[in-house]
Amino acid sequence: MMAQPNNTLKASFQRKSTAVSLVVIVTLFLTGCAMTGQVAVPASPADVATETQSDTEETTTQDAQQAFPAEVLAAIQAEMDQLTTDELPPGMVVWIDAPQYRFEGASGLANFTDKTPMSPEGAFRIGSITKMFTATVIMQLVEDGVLSLDDPLAQWLPEVAAQLPYGDEITLRHLLAHTSGLFNVVEHEAYFADLFTQMVVDEAAATVTLDCVERDPNDTLARYVYGKEAQFAPGTQWRYSNTNYTLLGMVIETATEMPLAEAYRTNIYEPLGMTSTFLDCYEAPLVDVVHGYTGSGDALSDLTELHESVGWSAGGLVSTAADLTTFARGLFGGALFDNPETLATMTTPATNSANGLGVMLQNEFMGHAGYIAGYRSVLNYAPELDTVIVMLYNHDGADPEQSLADMMNPVRPLLGVAER
Repeated sequence: MMAQPNNTLKASFQRKSTAVSLVVIVTLFLTGCAMTGQVAVPASPADVATETQSDTEETTTQDAQQAFPAEVLAAIQAEMDQLTTDELPPGMVVWIDAPQYRFEGASGLANFTDKTPMSPEGAFRIGSITKMFTATVIMQLVEDGVLSLDDPLAQWLPEVAAQLPYGDEITLRHLLAHTSGLFNVVEHEAYFADLFTQMVVDEAAATVTLDCVERDPNDTLARYVYGKEAQFAPGTQWRYSNTNYTLLGMVIETATEMPLAEAYRTNIYEPLGMTSTFLDCYEAPLVDVVHGYTGSGDALSDLTELHESVGWSAGGLVSTAADLTTFARGLFGGALFDNPETLATMTTPATNSANGLGVMLQNEFMGHAGYIAGYRSVLNYAPELDTVIVMLYNHDGADPEQSLADMMNPVRPLLGVAER
């Protein structure tokens, strides 16, 4: 039986007011939810803004922003248009939010069939960027004294921990940092077979459908994780695993006595004024997502109605560039925490890892990438530039991280930093 907190803890938490081939689909799902291990050069935590801005300061900053000069706008737009002219991706959105400048751009198509132009306000499935939201809620609970990073998983999910290797040794810190050693749910051989069984493929229309349903994370663990050996002892190595964040979602629901979607809303969306972000299939949609695709040319397939809802707390959110920019400003500006040390902990490399807690640290950036059927995304914050960049693609075969430098290089001279 799961440990249940008392109502005092819950109140404390709430204080933050075309043919589609199986080869293509197999490749998509094998890579769609997983990130490979990578060596990253961590940014200095001292560079991260940790002081919460007052409403007045925030308004002043927003009012002081202006459009980039015409030649810079043209350079960014040209980079975007080159990508979408090649139809990979069919459409994309880029937002760059700097202290004095702001770019809100789009290129290509939101719907390839009826040629609907992409809007800068378009909504996308953001995949593993969801992990930043999950980690943020966990850190808020730690700050409130509801949880501790060194709490063993068994303290919150005893029946689950009992069925995992090293279940009595894995801590919440290990889960956040991907140093638990737990098998990755999407690497189970039955995971894809189950998805294929449920999919409906319409070759004539070039569409793939997977019903939008809520999935019990206990069932997910029973099907794809229990019985699998540990990849290493907790805390000794780093390896990305969606299982870690499935478990963290379950901890949030246990600790707060509320659904995960409500926890996100209570502690993140509402305090920051986010209006277009929701947990796909676990709450009513707030906006329609742009169409998402895989393949190319005559083999371009529409995956918009393929709902990989098993992603949940590891990859299930839908959002917009506007909301993601607001979230990044709130997170890295310290508005979501009372203590600056909370953010510093999130953005400091964990033991035996080059990454933080729910935040990837890569060269000058900290943030996360997302990869899910039909969509790719990246949300990054550059502390040295105090700049947020969001890139959203409606195709799972095009990598926004590869184009990040091309989008940023035209703006660097204005931000006082030479090109790298």
